[in-house]
Amino acid sequence: MKKLLGIFFAMFVTMALVSSVSAGPADDTAPQVGNDTKFFGVSAGKTLPPLCDNFSYVWSLQVVGAGKLAGTVNTGTCGTYDVTGTFDAVNVQLIATTRGSCCSQFTYTGTHTGRSGRTASGGWTNACGGRGTWSLAVCN
Repeated sequence: MKKLLGIFFAMFVTMALVSSVSAGPADDTAPQVGNDTKFFGVSAGKTLPPLCDNFSYVWSLQVVGAGKLAGTVNTGTCGTYDVTGTFDAVNVQLIATTRGSCCSQFTYTGTHTGRSGRTASGGWTNACGGRGTWSLAVCN
């Protein structure tokens, strides 16, 4: 009986290790790019209307493919950052980078209101150790 329990335990541990290795690491921050082709109702190849955030930055974004965004964000004092992003039916992630004298990279991660919506919100972090909340909407 002791030997049978030892074999069962060894099989259980082996199965647990194999399943954890094959699953790979989870990326909880980036949306899983699927077959979504629209963001805020705009299809691939089209530019979104100007977007403004809670810092009064103006975002100029374009849907560049299924689940992908690209463009710029004008921050005023720190100049214009290049932006790349991903989205799925609910989530959005935008990464703004610059070679200027301000913090080199900001990552904005959150949710959006879908194809018919016009808002997004969530949290941001930057390469300088800062973090906070953000919101984004079509400029008035």
